[in-house]
Amino acid sequence: MPTHTIEHPAPHIPAARDAAAAPAAGRRDFYAPIHKALRLFMTHTLCAVGSTDPADSQQVRATLDLLGRLLALCEAHLHHENEFVHPALERARGGSAARTAAEHERHVEAFADLRDLAALVADSAETARAAALARLYRTLALFVADNFQHMHAEETANNAVLWAAYSNAELEAIEGALVASIAPATMFESLHWFLPALSAPERAGMLAGMKQGMPPEPFRAVLEVARSTLVPRDYARLLRDLGLPAAA
Repeated sequence: MPTHTIEHPAPHIPAARDAAAAPAAGRRDFYAPIHKALRLFMTHTLCAVGSTDPADSQQVRATLDLLGRLLALCEAHLHHENEFVHPALERARGGSAARTAAEHERHVEAFADLRDLAALVADSAETARAAALARLYRTLALFVADNFQHMHAEETANNAVLWAAYSNAELEAIEGALVASIAPATMFESLHWFLPALSAPERAGMLAGMKQGMPPEPFRAVLEVARSTLVPRDYARLLRDLGLPAAA
């Protein structure tokens, strides 16, 4: 049984001007791409849990594996922000990372809760599995809702602090150190969600940088992820934007 309790603050709906806040023109926003990937991964996983047939053991195993992969990526992302972004926020303005750090502590507890609930589903007899899946689904839905608000605060309030204190070159250096610390397996997992979540220009920009910095064979693996995760029209557009020949 779960040993932790997920606490959910009263929901806050941002004012219209905050909800529509956009990055300052030309400013580096290293929150936006990974958050697009996480939002896609979270909603996809939530839908998978909700639609899983409790009588289909193979589908249950696949759904729990998907949830485990989501939680692993969320956990890695949280640690990367703690290690690289929060110190930059604190250097810029003392106390500016406090809200995000406190929410991260709550998310660590949520990871444990969700893993406990997933284990309960895995260990349940078929007759009890539907109730266990429903419990997991509701808890995951609250986790996703909490994270959507959390990411909004990072993209608006935290970015405002970063943009006021650092040049684009300095922000790129922070992002570069963060990206260099990511394990290859985590990076490969995240690509499956980055590529379909980004807009065509964002996708082409990211892969153009990877193409320039990677040997040919690993980059071919990246293109294979793109081929498998994008609809044919978007994949063809990506190849054109990268100056590569059309797929056979």
